[in-house]
Amino acid sequence: MEKRKKLYQLAGPIFIEVLLFMLLGIADIFMLSQFDDRAAGAVGAANQIIANLNLVFAIISAGTAVLVAQNIGARRTQEVEKISAISLIVNLLIGLIISISMIFAGEYILTKMGVTSDLMKYASEYIEIVGGVLFFQALLSPLIAIIRSHGYAKQGMMITVAMNVINILGDAIFIFGLFGAPILGVKGVAIATTFSRIVATVAAFIFLFKKLLPVTIFSHLKEKPMKVLKKLFKVGFPAAMENMSYNVSQTVIMSIILINLGELPYITRTYVWTIGWSVMLFSIAIGQASQIMIGQLVGANQIDAAYKTGINNLKISMLITTLGSIVIFFFGSFFMSLYTDNPKIILLGSSILMIDAFLEPGRNFNVVLINSLRGTGDVIFPVVMAIISMWGVAVLGGYFFGVVLGYGLPGIWVGLALDEWIRGICMLLRWRSRKWTKKVMVHSN
Repeated sequence: MEKRKKLYQLAGPIFIEVLLFMLLGIADIFMLSQFDDRAAGAVGAANQIIANLNLVFAIISAGTAVLVAQNIGARRTQEVEKISAISLIVNLLIGLIISISMIFAGEYILTKMGVTSDLMKYASEYIEIVGGVLFFQALLSPLIAIIRSHGYAKQGMMITVAMNVINILGDAIFIFGLFGAPILGVKGVAIATTFSRIVATVAAFIFLFKKLLPVTIFSHLKEKPMKVLKKLFKVGFPAAMENMSYNVSQTVIMSIILINLGELPYITRTYVWTIGWSVMLFSIAIGQASQIMIGQLVGANQIDAAYKTGINNLKISMLITTLGSIVIFFFGSFFMSLYTDNPKIILLGSSILMIDAFLEPGRNFNVVLINSLRGTGDVIFPVVMAIISMWGVAVLGGYFFGVVLGYGLPGIWVGLALDEWIRGICMLLRWRSRKWTKKVMVHSN
């Protein structure tokens, strides 16, 4: 009962945080869909690139989350400070390099993805503004990881609330010209999104130094930081590679849709993807809470408690995901009509959502158990399975069913569903094997 209470205490605020963070993307897509379907599709394409770049920041952030949680469990305060300082400085440097690259090469990357000329005028405008200040997201990523790993999920939620309020208000003002503001469309959405992330980053820094760690943490940079950096990469690189493989494979699938099926299926995919991921909000929250809980438990050498926690969290998440899948199966047309009044998009999207209802429970295994494995430091197995299944089943399978056999977007979604279920079952078997007990990097004294 105590573990379940802690799950709810962590997962509840994380759920709200993830929900509101997703609203950053959903608000952009929804409001732009009222402005122009092509603008919505263009921002979807640009956000795919930005999502991939955010995963570069996640290399350090993923390692930070695991090592901070395990060291908190082992009660090693100095090590927590050192890890936090190094992760922030390294991510800032990486973020600055990427931001400069997006300003000068963003449009070139969009062209190579297969973005059409009709979409390009919107997509390039968005990626230049949002991508140009991605170094703020580079800082925000480890900041939130540090705050959560200390157990302050509610404070992370409040930061995200502020970020989303600013973002959504900015979207409305610049898309619809409220309060006499100029109608800027995609440029306005980009400005609102960027400003909201800047505010969130500043707020996270204030909380970190006021409540959790002293500003003097950066003095640890003199204490042979390469040893800590090596640990961060040892955990973070494979963990980020799993997510990166997923996002890059989705980018390839998006290009397959654009090149072989056209703009209408691609726009449909953008809306369906948003609706499908909303089903996973509880699973994402439970998965991230599970990583924190299990990281602290294995750091304290409570292996049996960690195993049972992972299984119990999975059961709770699966129940919620199944209920959500039933809803989108029967009410797909209604959800699609919230985004567009194009009957072709609504018809195609509602049929895809019926397939997606079977995909989501499989994805639930991956979301919860991969985070649980990550909390123990077991990060190699998920990335190996990601490379094999995502590319061999999701990409190749989706291309085979959707393009070669001619089933279009429904065929591509079948490939995606098969990938999620194959990987999900493998993750469950891995957790039950307890091989992850050999991967723990920190133990209590």
